[in-house]
Amino acid sequence: MTVSSQGSLADLLSSGIAAQSLLSTAAPDVVFDSALTDWPGLSRPQAATLVAAETAAIRNSEITERFVAEGREGLLISGEIEGEPIDQILLAAFDDHGRMTEIKSFFNCMYPFTLLRDRIRRSMPDLPAEAWRVTELQPDTGEYFAKPSHSYSPSLTFHSPVLRKSVSPEPLSSRVLGHATSIYGARQWSDIALNRDNKRMAYFTGDIKGQPVTITAVLRFDAGELADIKACARPWSASLAVYSRVKARIGEELGAEYFWTAQPDYESYL
Repeated sequence: MTVSSQGSLADLLSSGIAAQSLLSTAAPDVVFDSALTDWPGLSRPQAATLVAAETAAIRNSEITERFVAEGREGLLISGEIEGEPIDQILLAAFDDHGRMTEIKSFFNCMYPFTLLRDRIRRSMPDLPAEAWRVTELQPDTGEYFAKPSHSYSPSLTFHSPVLRKSVSPEPLSSRVLGHATSIYGARQWSDIALNRDNKRMAYFTGDIKGQPVTITAVLRFDAGELADIKACARPWSASLAVYSRVKARIGEELGAEYFWTAQPDYESYL
C-alpha cells in the first residue's frame, strides 16, 4: 500500500492492518463498525476482524485522500476486488491518550462491494447467520423531495456509493442525487470537522423505509459550489437497497452501463 503521509490510522494500514493491531491500539469501549453488517451481536474481536478483513481484501490499494483533525482521522482508499474498482473510507476517532475509540468502514460500487461481502462471508463461516441478514423493506412509493445541501457547480460529478459509473454534469448528477437522497430520507448530518483546502469529509445517516444507512463522502468545492462528490456507504444491505431502488426508478434513463448484470437486486437476498 502506498502511504503519502503518516498518521495513526495510516500507520496501521501501512504496517498491514489486522484485528490484533486494531484491538491493541483501541480503548476498552472501542466501537468497530464494519461496512458489511449492522448486526449488534458481534463481539469486539469479531467486529475488529471484519473491519481488518474487508480492508485487507482490497488489492493494489492506495490512500488517495487523508484528513486529520483533533481526535479524528479519515482515509479514502482506492483499489480493486477481482478486477473491479472499489473505494473504501475509514473514519476513526481517538481519545486524549491516542487510543482508538471508534472506527467505521464504508464502501462504494455495489458489485465489488458484494464480491467483498461474499469473500469475507466464506472466510468467516463461524459468524452467526444474523450478521449477514437482509431484512424485507417496505415498498418504495417513489417520492421525490430532495433538497440540495449545497449549491451545485455546473460541472458537478457524483461518484455514487452504488453505481458503476460516475454521473456528470449537472443537471443529470443532481437528478441522480435527488433520487438517492429521496430514497434514504431526511439526512442527519454530523460535523466531523475533517477539512483540507477546498475539500471536506462529510458524514450523515438516513433511513430506507426501516433500513438505516450511513454515508461518508469526500466533497470538493469550486468557488463555493459543490463540484465533486465521492461517496461510500454502510452497511452492505443498505447499499443494496439504494442500488435496487435507484435502478428501479431511473435505470432505463441512465442506461445499462451504470449497473452490473451480475448484481442481483435486493429481493433476491431475502
